Amino acid sequence: MKIERVEIHPLSADLAEPFGWSQRWTSTRQTTAVKITADDGTYGWGESGNPMAMEALAAQLLGEDPTRTEALWQKLFGIIYQSHSFAGPAMDAISAFDMACWDIAGKAAGKPVSELLGGGVRDRIPVYATGLYYLEDDFPEKLSEEALGYKAAGFKGMKLKVGGKAVDEDVRRVRHLREILGPEIHLMMDANEGYDVKTAIYVGQALAEANLSWFEEPVASYDDKGNLEVRRNVPMPISGGESLKTRHEFAGRLANRVFDIIQPDIAHAGGISEMHKIGHMANAFGVSFNPHFWGTGISLAATLHVAACLPSNPPSVAPQPYVNQSVMEFDRTPHPIRENLTDPIFDQENSEIAVPTAPGLGVDVIEDQIERFAVDGSKVVVWHA
Repeated sequence: MKIERVEIHPLSADLAEPFGWSQRWTSTRQTTAVKITADDGTYGWGESGNPMAMEALAAQLLGEDPTRTEALWQKLFGIIYQSHSFAGPAMDAISAFDMACWDIAGKAAGKPVSELLGGGVRDRIPVYATGLYYLEDDFPEKLSEEALGYKAAGFKGMKLKVGGKAVDEDVRRVRHLREILGPEIHLMMDANEGYDVKTAIYVGQALAEANLSWFEEPVASYDDKGNLEVRRNVPMPISGGESLKTRHEFAGRLANRVFDIIQPDIAHAGGISEMHKIGHMANAFGVSFNPHFWGTGISLAATLHVAACLPSNPPSVAPQPYVNQSVMEFDRTPHPIRENLTDPIFDQENSEIAVPTAPGLGVDVIEDQIERFAVDGSKVVVWHA
């Protein structure tokens, strides 16, 4: 089996209402879907960002065996390593290509990706709702309605944004949600790198009584000393790492316990191949592994397969989410592409999502939706010569 064709599909959708976080507001959702087709017609899907980086590397896939996922990952990494672009957009491209090759490998073997990774140790993955972004005039009514809606839907945890309002206003928003949700719901806050060290410590200490499960990206994720200072001075765990790429960027941060929880994103950290390695590294260092997700059903399925194969941390006969079992982010913000692109459209039940059991990633992409959300004139197809 050889790779014959690579299709790169930048996708974009407008939102009915913009929303924001500490760094910006957005009125669109975007992703780039990749379809890799082998010479026998077997195809696989991946996704990430930066279509230009994908186009630059796509020709390196042609003629290669897509089922040799590790060898192909190493080939691509070797090409970008010397320029140090492995920490930039090129790793987004490798992440998407890697997902698509695992999808093909699973289909060729007639097995789900989790089985190719050695076999899942769980068939359902605990998830929490990510939403509660900033909206115009949202406090307290809109914010309360959204949070109580997640609780009514069965979510056992949810995460809200901080860092985009005056500090005391954000503190008030968190305290309000804790009050209306009650003590049994896991509540987390995410500053998206929006605070300096002093402010992050102030916010963490001010919310000591809110019983937060973690404080996400309190300061810049690459500021190791800053994160360590925050970690030592706030009562809740801190987390980060959604922007970090490859095991190389996680290694020192795991060894130095910069974060209590790491949150790699499969669409940026290096795909299935690398996410699996990072998960086992985190386990070895006793750092919790709670994957980030903000894409479509393609990367969601890929993350579920990896999470299914990771051990409890530490091992236990009674693994418990938020204690010693990974919990996965389940983005609930408006995303027309995510809500239409794949079959199935994933949903949770009792705050869990079932790991797909069909061969490969276990999702089909509805190609009519690819056309619907396509960015005009941006599709790229690379053929085998």
